[in-house]
Amino acid sequence: MGMYLGDGYIYKERNKNRYQIGFVGSPQTDVELFENLKFLIKNEWGKEVKFGVRARGLRMVFRLKKMSDFLVKGLGLPFGRGKCQKVMIPETIVKDLKLVRHTIRGIVDTDGSVFVSKKPGIEKYPAIEITTTGGKLAFQPREVLLKLGFRVASRVSKSRGGNLPAYRIALYGKENIKKWLEEIGFSNKYKLERAKSYIQ
Repeated sequence: MGMYLGDGYIYKERNKNRYQIGFVGSPQTDVELFENLKFLIKNEWGKEVKFGVRARGLRMVFRLKKMSDFLVKGLGLPFGRGKCQKVMIPETIVKDLKLVRHTIRGIVDTDGSVFVSKKPGIEKYPAIEITTTGGKLAFQPREVLLKLGFRVASRVSKSRGGNLPAYRIALYGKENIKKWLEEIGFSNKYKLERAKSYIQ
């Protein structure tokens, strides 16, 4: 769920009553994450899927009716064009702290960033940040993280294309990062190692 909300998509094939499910990622940082996703799809849905590099991106594309039905019809997730602006975490998941933790982790694993910035008196100030053009998807994780006791910063800026606002939800500082590692964690090994190195 989290990976779909972050870097996934579903398209209904033209003139056909079936859906194509896809995920995109970075060949440099997301190979192990995609191996984990491949395992999850096999374990939960019984479907063998493949992924590879195409157009300089890591891509996984497949058809699985019971999965697309669950996401689109069962949970009401938007699909097709404009998904990014409409997508949000289903309320049934938001109400379950265990499930919503996993979902937020998946969003950060795919669409989040782990970095350091400068702050007065601190050369390397660590941060975890979610950036999205969907306002609903930005505010839901913010509310959940506040309930869990995180210190959360938020701001709105222009997206790369400049046509849509970019909503940024960030956790700054070593204590926030340590709390994230203890209570939410990463499935993306690249981001996990970055976070660990920043708090040492």
